[in-house]
Amino acid sequence: MHDIRHVIKGEVDSSSATLRAYSRDASIFEVTPKAVIYPKTTGDLKKLINFVSTKKREGTDVSLTVRNAGTCMSGGPLNESYIVDVSRHLNHIGHVDTENRTVWVQGGAMHLELEKVTHPKKLLFAPYTSSRDICGIGGMLGNNASGEKSVKYGPTSRNVSKVKVALSDGEIYEFGPLTTKELNAKKQLPTFEGKLYRELTQLIEDNKNLIDQHHPRTVKNAAGYPLWELWDAQQSHFNMARLFVGSQGTLGIITEAKLKLIPMAKYQRMIVVPIETLADLAMTVQTAMKHNPVTCETSDHHTYELAEKYHPEDAARAGAAKGKHMVVLVMFEGDTQAQADRFATKAKQAMEKLGRTVEWIDDDAIAESFLLIRRKSFRMLLEHPAKNMRAMAFLEDTIVPLELYGEFLAALEAILAQYDMVYTYAGHIGDGSIRLVPLVNMEAPGAAEKVMELETRVNDLVIAMNGSISVDHNDGIIRTPYLPQFFGEEMYTLFAKVKELFDPLGIFNPGKKVGGSFEYATAHIIRENT
Repeated sequence: MHDIRHVIKGEVDSSSATLRAYSRDASIFEVTPKAVIYPKTTGDLKKLINFVSTKKREGTDVSLTVRNAGTCMSGGPLNESYIVDVSRHLNHIGHVDTENRTVWVQGGAMHLELEKVTHPKKLLFAPYTSSRDICGIGGMLGNNASGEKSVKYGPTSRNVSKVKVALSDGEIYEFGPLTTKELNAKKQLPTFEGKLYRELTQLIEDNKNLIDQHHPRTVKNAAGYPLWELWDAQQSHFNMARLFVGSQGTLGIITEAKLKLIPMAKYQRMIVVPIETLADLAMTVQTAMKHNPVTCETSDHHTYELAEKYHPEDAARAGAAKGKHMVVLVMFEGDTQAQADRFATKAKQAMEKLGRTVEWIDDDAIAESFLLIRRKSFRMLLEHPAKNMRAMAFLEDTIVPLELYGEFLAALEAILAQYDMVYTYAGHIGDGSIRLVPLVNMEAPGAAEKVMELETRVNDLVIAMNGSISVDHNDGIIRTPYLPQFFGEEMYTLFAKVKELFDPLGIFNPGKKVGGSFEYATAHIIRENT
């Protein structure tokens, strides 16, 4: 500890209060670190990497886990060694290039601060997560986060142009799309960067059939390392930046990213479809998606009842949800109000042919209240659980193909009926994703084991339905143990080789993506209701 304070310009804190605060994120886990480091410059990051590498070679078990806002729901920024909090100093937001709709942002920047810069330019960062008022850009990059606009604009990985990454050799490199000629030039470099390009492209080429056969077929995925996405469809461009987005800081530390921005909607129209039973949900969503909405979200009656108590004005405006099992919120955009209304009208008519009641929302304040309730769903549960209960986010990141959604929900309900739990539904339903968050008495005997048992059963179901066990909250502590089953042992072995290639000493965020275990996860589950 004493050595680190002399290595960097930033601060090092090992006080009990700080270690307690950084032992948790928004997940179900608690892992106490050795110290929290606040690097002041990217030079500090390079020095930290070199320092930890030296200690590792000397036989000391140390590592670095980068952290930003701590809103991760999978335990991604938790570690028993050093936490590297980049939010305090490495949070610069660059000049917005309005012509090319891009901006360079350091990993420690908060999404809310980014909006303050982009909104006056009528631009926004498309992933648009429900936690964007409290989450950081680095966390979004690490998890490949997505949000309510992702049905149209995709997850974070589709909205990043380039990244700069501090790698295990202590140097910072820039990664982005390369032509075949540019890639070949990179391979000739007598540096660590050149080695990475040579060996990674060879690994992909040698295992092309395996990768083609075993990668997820869902619309979105945050599990594993996306080796199937590094080449474009025409095999003309290779983009290693896609490997780092979603890697949870296990291959290096993203210092900066060049984000793609989209124009803010000129005109919008929302329709709301109340759902009386879960059996109605799948066909409703499939019908909505045929009309190309920009948003297709859902929240249930438990969420609405919490909103009545903690956001009463919004609940009153969103009264169409009262007494309903859940609601589907569908938003359309247009260059004119008439165009947005035309899209919404066609979707409304198609829903009504199914026998659904459809609410036409012609007041922006009402539309915003519906969305706010959906966005606050998990936070309300976390901050205001039922008595002797804790909101446990461990089933909240599943996705299955929409055509199988009805079958999936029926099977899921049958599993949940065997457990004495209250749970809520919310999520980016348009992609086939659902946020299912149970309320669990974690002080009851065997509660942690019950959590892992239920996680296993639901993951088995998701895998059987050709879904993915992670949409955008990533693997972290909770899902890493399931990756060999999800991808198969051979594919998982490739992930381990990628990890070893980039991080031969194992200094970056150990136990995530590779090397996790059920025993470690179970042992670190929070066992109290506060």
